[in-house]
Amino acid sequence: MKKITILLLIAAMLMGMLVACVQLPGNQNQETTQNNLNDSTVEEDYWVSPDLNPDALSFSLEGEEVVILAYNRYDISPEENSTDPLEDAVYRRDDKLQTELGVKFNNIYQPDFEAIASGVKNDVAAGTGEYHLVYQHMIDAACNLAQNDCLYDLSEVEHVNFDQIWWDQDCKNGFTIGEHMMMACGDLLPSSMLITASVLFNKNLFDLQGIEYPYEDARQGTWTMDDMLEMTKDQTRDLNGDGKVLYTDDFYGITAWSLDADFNFFYGAGATMFTYDDQHLPSYDPDTDRLQQIYEKVYKLLITQNSFHVIYADYAKDPNMYSHTISVFRDGRALFFPTYLSVTSSLRDMVDDYGILPQPKYDEKQTDYLGFVNGSASLVVVPSSLSDRNLELAGFMMEALASSSYYMTTDTLYEVVAKSKNARDPESAEMVDIIIRHKVFDFGYSHFSGQDLPCHNVVQTALQSNKTSIVRDLTTSARQTRIKLGKILDAYGYDD
Repeated sequence: MKKITILLLIAAMLMGMLVACVQLPGNQNQETTQNNLNDSTVEEDYWVSPDLNPDALSFSLEGEEVVILAYNRYDISPEENSTDPLEDAVYRRDDKLQTELGVKFNNIYQPDFEAIASGVKNDVAAGTGEYHLVYQHMIDAACNLAQNDCLYDLSEVEHVNFDQIWWDQDCKNGFTIGEHMMMACGDLLPSSMLITASVLFNKNLFDLQGIEYPYEDARQGTWTMDDMLEMTKDQTRDLNGDGKVLYTDDFYGITAWSLDADFNFFYGAGATMFTYDDQHLPSYDPDTDRLQQIYEKVYKLLITQNSFHVIYADYAKDPNMYSHTISVFRDGRALFFPTYLSVTSSLRDMVDDYGILPQPKYDEKQTDYLGFVNGSASLVVVPSSLSDRNLELAGFMMEALASSSYYMTTDTLYEVVAKSKNARDPESAEMVDIIIRHKVFDFGYSHFSGQDLPCHNVVQTALQSNKTSIVRDLTTSARQTRIKLGKILDAYGYDD
């Protein structure tokens, strides 16, 4: 993994702009430079995967148009240089690719994911092959396009190496059925990195209460839900003495939005309801004892300890309730805020300093921190209407975009998140690296949306109903879940 220290981020970015052009392997005038990113690591200053070779293509890239249909504006280049650091980094990435490879990007921004789905379906039905790459809403990609024979199997696309660090490794678990992987995620999609689960904490409040920052625990792999339970115990209190605890005036151990925190804690603790056989075919086989144990800790954090926990029913009555979860933290009236990395952009006028942490583990036996990725994240897919020639082009450009993003844009994302006005410590940058390199994608969550089945949203619905147990929901829904799973397997070409 590329090691980054926050004190050298700006220097590294400037160095990357000043070095001589680095040609892709296959060009006789290839040049490389040595760039010392930190005191202990010297790494070759690539700007794109050294394994990519344009000469290996069956055609010349010169003059090729690459059409990308995108659901999130952060994932494609703006038409000109932007004052937004991340947009500018993506612009420079695409400009470099166009200059060095001779291609031309035709980026189409469409924020309506349903319109994207319709466009892809119409394209596939007509066989026109209009789009090389599509960056689509996760849930629609998994539940709609992939299950309606609209996508190519990415595992068979040439020139893409999903074992590389610029591809999220858990995609192969969450989005592979048998031998088929229809969707992927990685550094080419900055928006999906920004929607990865994280926990913010108010450093000023920690100092006032004499609580040690959890950074060292996070480094050592010992930052757990039990730690968070202990830190938030008896924190929620009535500040103005009116006998009520309300978000307008009072203090909370945790402020949280149910569509974020519920899932972040649950899946961050390793929850899953599906197992795989030796052919990587999923089956609904929930370990109800383990899932209940995880749920009980989530329940304690959000319900028992009187967190400001905004559920969807509250939001339906008053859409401002989501923004109140942010304002409680921004105003210095909550110790913790489990959310996503992108929320730091809403804290620019916060007076107190805050730090960034990964989701806590269930316990110290859990191997890795797990950063849950929300269903509104973008995934890259390839429409099944492409010709063989354009499919080869799509695969080459997927790898080029992902790898050049790793080298040219991800550092900027670190800086945007970890060097915001109130999070200037190098530890936060280190935590962001842990978060985005340990993203988790759950098969049940992504493939069963809209089915009203617990395997998709049991933690949210149970907390909303103030249930202390999820075992009954998981067991009584088994038959319906397996019926739906059979339909998904059939859509992928497997018998139930």
